Amino acid sequence: MSARIRGWCPGALRPMAAGDGLVVRIRPPGGWLDAAQAAGLASISADLADGTLTLTLRGNLQLRGIAQARHGAVLEQLAALGLLDADPRIEARRNILVTPFADAGTDRIAAELARRLARPDAPDLPGKAGFVLDTGAHPVLSASPGDFRLERAACGTLVLRAEGLEAGAPVTEAGAAEQMVALARWFLREGGAAQGRMARLAA
Repeated sequence: MSARIRGWCPGALRPMAAGDGLVVRIRPPGGWLDAAQAAGLASISADLADGTLTLTLRGNLQLRGIAQARHGAVLEQLAALGLLDADPRIEARRNILVTPFADAGTDRIAAELARRLARPDAPDLPGKAGFVLDTGAHPVLSASPGDFRLERAACGTLVLRAEGLEAGAPVTEAGAAEQMVALARWFLREGGAAQGRMARLAA
């Protein structure tokens, strides 16, 4: 396991080495856990990690203090809970922060976005680039890190906005996920891989 590398975020399949063991981050699908998943994560933390669960700025859950020899057992239990992606590339792409006040429409968009990001031809973004669905009645994720932001205008219209720009483009619920992936592709075409973040490209 390599030492800490700056510029990327760890996952479950691609953990980060730290002084106290491996750091693993879990990205709950749609930003939600059911009761069984929450209890299962608590058990993994108590039995195989340092006993703590940390909520990250992007709404992920972090385990740390995992011995290298126990990483396989952690992955097995995460898979049983439905919290493990098929491979590290899909895991890295599925960097989606969803408002805690999501309605059914937002849940559908988040699920469709995750499906599109799992396709073989989905864009491979820089390690810290991510999607934000801040579509509740009031914005609550304005200060949260993100690059491709779906927001709701005062009139109720969904608006897709690139981080660093004040204005965005209206989108429909049916087309929102497709347009978010299209914006991510544009970001890469315009040199986003070298810039790392949308705000730097837009500056």
